[in-house]
Amino acid sequence: MKKVITFLSALFLMFCCMVFKPQTVSADQIDARSAIMIDADTGQIIYQQNSEEKLPIASISKLLAASVIEDEINNHQLTWNTKVKVDKKIADVSNDANYSAIGLQAGQSYTVQELFNATLIKSADGAALALATADGSTIKQFNAKMQTKAHQIGITDATIVNPVGLKNGDLKGLKQKGISSNAENAMTARDVALLSQYLVKHYPSVLKVTSQPKAQFTIAKGKVKEVENLNKMLPGGKYTVDGVQIDGLKTGTSDAAGACFVSTGTYQGHRLITVVLHANGKDKDARFTQTQRLYQYFIQNAHQQVLTLNKKQSQKRVTNGTKRMLTVEPYSFSVWQMQKTARFTIKPYYYKHLTNHKARLNAPVKKGERLGNIIVTGSDIRTVNNKPITIPLRSAETINRGNLWQRMWN
Repeated sequence: MKKVITFLSALFLMFCCMVFKPQTVSADQIDARSAIMIDADTGQIIYQQNSEEKLPIASISKLLAASVIEDEINNHQLTWNTKVKVDKKIADVSNDANYSAIGLQAGQSYTVQELFNATLIKSADGAALALATADGSTIKQFNAKMQTKAHQIGITDATIVNPVGLKNGDLKGLKQKGISSNAENAMTARDVALLSQYLVKHYPSVLKVTSQPKAQFTIAKGKVKEVENLNKMLPGGKYTVDGVQIDGLKTGTSDAAGACFVSTGTYQGHRLITVVLHANGKDKDARFTQTQRLYQYFIQNAHQQVLTLNKKQSQKRVTNGTKRMLTVEPYSFSVWQMQKTARFTIKPYYYKHLTNHKARLNAPVKKGERLGNIIVTGSDIRTVNNKPITIPLRSAETINRGNLWQRMWN
């Protein structure tokens, strides 16, 4: 009887392991032409698959257009309340049911904020075109702005045809001369990740727009249209991921691009960005299921490795101050470790203009002042900009300029 009980207990445990063991996701299960996942703060690449192939990106292009608009508002060239009058050519695109149409009316004026919201929530093609003309620019001129912005971000080989992501020939009266009708915007997954990182780091308020599950737009007086966000991974959506709070970012679909999606969300206080280009299969929701797999792969395989400055690295010699040694921060920080045997090297680098001697800072130094960078390298570390992980190095205290005796002594 005892042997029977032991056998049954072992059988029960085996059954539990088979039934209740969480499904593991391997890297090669991301079923898409191209994919990448990065840490938004450090740019560390957590996963990548064919991320250097240049591919059509469809409406993901609107993230670049949004970056240009954010810059122009930041530089006081536009305001969120600037009115933009829609002409017939833009209205023709905005009312074509074959496109992402929201129905902007010719002769009607809309604020930059309204058009910006429609561009990112509904992916409205007409709204993106109207934004491009907000300061009086032509589509060709706005294309040049996007190209310049891409270069500033570090994207050197993007194909920019329009602010929308449509084929050139689909722009109707706004078709650009000298460009093939079949031409459309293209980037690599790494480029898209770099663009998305720029947008959420420099203009985090964009997430207040992209996190809205629904929004209402006043098309004309007495005509209000409610639309749903195309992102089905937002809280309450069909494709949420346990432990991950997704609040953006952009979908994209075309015959050439297939189903594409850029997501961003937080996990245990860390912001992540994923890019899936041309998810395989006929179901457009494959872009969401493959993004789910990316997050599951990350949760199952990534571990935080806490790195700490040693005693020598955590202090810096100061001249002419009220004290001799300055404490710097952060004392510790974390990176993602994907291999158990990974090794990391950390080294502080100080800005030259702060030094009057090779190994010393010159007082006064204020608390929180940027002194340089902590550079992190290692066999397991890759970043989206192909540079080492860079952590801002700051003063943890204030050291004032000392009196004559203190300056002589220190």
